[in-house]
Parts: sequence; C-alpha cells; structure tokens
Amino acid sequence: MKYRTRPGVVLTTVCGENLLVAAKAARPECPYVTQINDSSAFLWRKLAEGADADGLMAAVEAEFEVDDPAVIREAVEAFIAQMLELNYLLPEEHGGNSNEEE
Repeated sequence: MKYRTRPGVVLTTVCGENLLVAAKAARPECPYVTQINDSSAFLWRKLAEGADADGLMAAVEAEFEVDDPAVIREAVEAFIAQMLELNYLLPEEHGGNSNEEE
C-alpha cells in the first residue's frame, strides 16, 4: 500500500531533535508537534519522496544493513501504524504524492 504525508506536516530538526510539526490546515487533524527518532525521520523522508511500504523496507535494508526481512517489515509496519494513528500519514487513494501545503 502507498501512503502520503499529510499536507502541512513538516519534518524539522531543533537542537538535534527530529520533530514533526503540523502547520496550517494540518493542526486540527493531528498533534501540533511530535518528536521522532532518527530512523523514523529517515522513513518520513522516504515517504515524502513517494516511497511505498516495499520501498521503505528496501531503503531500511540498504541504509541500516539489516538483513532480516521480518525485522524490517515489523519496524516499517510499526512506524506506519504510529503515523496513521497520529494522523500524520494518509493512505494514498489516487497514486502520486501530495505534499503541497493546503
């Protein structure tokens, strides 16, 4: 399945901490600020570039040299589930990536 980052949510780094910040129309839809770790920030960037779940798993395998597909799948699925729960991520319905601010 393909997902897209919610328009108006940006990843930024402040004092070495990765933060997802909801701006504009995204504020009523998800938490204003959420801290994420470096691995989650890596996955967020890949999603923003248009990667699907399989692309995320391939990127994790290449970047972090993890060779256990079950571990990779579990980590990617946990990240996606968390971002969906927080409403920072949306299932892609029409293909393509829409990260333009509303």
